[in-house]
Amino acid sequence: MNTNGGGLSYTHPGMYGIFLLIEATRQLRGDFTGERQVKDAELALVHGTGGVLSSTSTVVLGRG
Repeated sequence: MNTNGGGLSYTHPGMYGIFLLIEATRQLRGDFTGERQVKDAELALVHGTGGVLSSTSTVVLGRG
């Protein structure tokens, strides 16, 4: 689920990774209100591409 609406109208998909990390971190902190906030979020999986779509990275974030 992409809780911030995605980046197709914002930037190239290969340049979107930091925005995914920021969104996941803010979800885990509970920074949002209303429908955008995932209720009781404890884990986040972020997967992004880079290097002109020639490399990928995946990170799992959690609340401690």
